[in-house]
Amino acid sequence: MRTSLVRLSAVHAAPQRAPPGPRVPHGRTGFRHGCVSRGSASWRGGAERGELVVQADEAREGDISGAVVFGHGLGDSPAGWHWQCTAWSQELPWLRFVLPSAPMQPVSLNGGMRMPAWYDIHGLGDRLQEPAEGAEASRSIWGDIAEQEASSIGGRDHVVLGGFSQGGAMALYTALQMNMMPLVAGVVCMSGYLPNQAAIAAALPPGSRPLALAELPVLLCHGTADQMVSVDAARRTRDALEALGLQRVELREYDGMAHEVCEEE
Repeated sequence: MRTSLVRLSAVHAAPQRAPPGPRVPHGRTGFRHGCVSRGSASWRGGAERGELVVQADEAREGDISGAVVFGHGLGDSPAGWHWQCTAWSQELPWLRFVLPSAPMQPVSLNGGMRMPAWYDIHGLGDRLQEPAEGAEASRSIWGDIAEQEASSIGGRDHVVLGGFSQGGAMALYTALQMNMMPLVAGVVCMSGYLPNQAAIAAALPPGSRPLALAELPVLLCHGTADQMVSVDAARRTRDALEALGLQRVELREYDGMAHEVCEEE
């Protein structure tokens, strides 16, 4: 039962039609559900370059049957999503949330300033066509964490990749290029997009795509008023994934939501 919840509820849960609530711009802190959530959090590998691990207070190692690797956005850190992942861990106590740290690197969009970034961004134009320099190195970080979690909880099909903005983009980029079976349980991309679409398409030519790719669940969540990553990028991401043969892609649009998160989402 828990395995099915990891594969389905965490990826394709029915939308919660909650009343409109607070919104948090750019995902800096996540949405806190209006209350203080309790959960255990610890750094694995050090706070500067390691991962923040969050799980329910009452969860013991033997109770954990799934993991969510969740990536933050540009300029943020795992601490920015600590509260939200703590709240999720209370609702889904059989899941462990692992929040990796993006490497520090220059970002062209911000005048070459060094900041936490999964890859370089040149502009706010066509996100799917940008080369995303640095994404391959970051994919290695994500892949290593996914493999580490898979080995401790029973396989890749117990691991969900997710994230916000650049973190959501990395979740897609990593999941689509895992060349061993089984694939991960699913992908959740919040206010993100598919980076370097051309490279992904070249890596997955027709006839060489894993058959299991068609059944990979992908949930895209995006605000219609997002001016940083337009909702059109999310729609084109959905189309690009379907063109790669994925049959379980869902896009949920949130009316009036900018580059942020909201209670309904």
